[in-house]
Amino acid sequence: MTDDQADSADGSNGVDSTAVLDILGDAVAREILRLGKQRVVTVEEFAAQCDVSEATVYRRLRQLHDLGLVEKCTQFEAGIVTKGAYRTTMDSVTVRVSEDGIATESGSDDEFADAIRTVRQTIDLDGVQYDPKENSVQVSFTLDDDTFRTFLDQYL
Repeated sequence: MTDDQADSADGSNGVDSTAVLDILGDAVAREILRLGKQRVVTVEEFAAQCDVSEATVYRRLRQLHDLGLVEKCTQFEAGIVTKGAYRTTMDSVTVRVSEDGIATESGSDDEFADAIRTVRQTIDLDGVQYDPKENSVQVSFTLDDDTFRTFLDQYL
């Protein structure tokens, strides 16, 4: 295996390890990851906090998204669903060095958050209502026929 092959392969998720290490070397990308770990952040907020143009933020977000380090998500403000916000999806990056090369692996420490993230990535939500006093959340979405049958199979 050549150095290039070893560096580009990540045995666990196929992510280009060299690209992960390169993006982590970028100060704007690191700040986006830090801010996105605290809460859902819009492109405009990232640009203001990082003191760079929105175009620069979009470029970094595209790279980070392609590597699975951030996700585009829905933001809920005053009962209104808005799109175009991002959050950091991982808690850590592990670097493994072996005689075959370097590999990176990103991960999360919260299985429930991972499950919610998967739902949000795969289902376009029609609405979300929540009551913090009751710790309750009501989510509504529309499914095509096949997906609806699959859903029913899981819960009946």
